[in-house]
Amino acid sequence: MPVTLATQPRADVERNRAAIIAGAISLLALAPTSSMQQIADAAGVNRATLYRHFTNRDQLLTALHAKALADSAEVADRLPTSGPVVPALRTYLDDAITIGERYRFILNYHRTDPTLFDLEARATAPVVRAIRRGQERGEIDARLDPLFAAGQVTMLVIGVAGLVERGAMTLDDARRQAQISFGNSIAAPEERIRP
Repeated sequence: MPVTLATQPRADVERNRAAIIAGAISLLALAPTSSMQQIADAAGVNRATLYRHFTNRDQLLTALHAKALADSAEVADRLPTSGPVVPALRTYLDDAITIGERYRFILNYHRTDPTLFDLEARATAPVVRAIRRGQERGEIDARLDPLFAAGQVTMLVIGVAGLVERGAMTLDDARRQAQISFGNSIAAPEERIRP
């Protein structure tokens, strides 16, 4: 499709927004208190361009939180609909921890946008379905409410990110602890990890 005067500005807008999001993720992962000017610099845009997209830091952080949830939903959507559930959920947990590590700066952010709840529900729905299927197969403790169990997985991810953010544990150590905790709190007794 040929580039027209109408499509060129729109492409620039989308490219700048993507650059801002990518630059902010990279910078805030290393320096969570970075200024908007530093974020603009990391994104390769000027400050005016950054403020045309996000009028304040809260708007930017809400967009970054939405991106984290979209990445989480993408990983959750890959959960298989057949076969063993616990190994698939272990892989999901590991992938979700990787996402949590990338976006751990969000832990310091007080979310105020209620639209994020819908995004969280979308990211969690495949996990809830997998847990229900695991309960039907006898792999996951049938006494657990699937929504609560999915919340436990989310809390493991948040816990890992928090421990790493504070420097209390390495990512690898926290990841291993999350896998052990997952196995001992959600899986049926025969699926649990033994010491």
